[in-house]
Amino acid sequence: MLVRDYMSQPVTAVGRDTEFHAAFDLMRHHKVHHLPVVDRGRVVGIVAERDLLLAAANFGPAEVPVEEIMRAPVACISPRASLRSAARQLVLKHIGSLPVLNAHKELVGIITETDVFKVMAGMARPRKATKVKRRR
Repeated sequence: MLVRDYMSQPVTAVGRDTEFHAAFDLMRHHKVHHLPVVDRGRVVGIVAERDLLLAAANFGPAEVPVEEIMRAPVACISPRASLRSAARQLVLKHIGSLPVLNAHKELVGIITETDVFKVMAGMARPRKATKVKRRR
């Protein structure tokens, strides 16, 4: 079982300067709990829903970019890595998701603890391979 077969794609991501309230709205709209933060096509951080909830408690209505809230550096994984390896990283690093980067360090997916739980519970089947659209 490989990460590429169970990762979520396409990935909803934000830029460093995205205001945290907008990031939170994006999470709710897309029903996700983790947003990779990208800069010039590279993953530079990640924000979880709990990070944004804490930011709302601390900053209120102030406009604060996610760059001030994101966690960095980010643990990432290859689409060719085993699902077991992804699960081990999630547990050992106490994190909820791993951005999936191809050989060119481009963001191609995200694997979350929920994805792993679904596989273990027999609630997920491997996804059909899809071509990744590259941004130019």
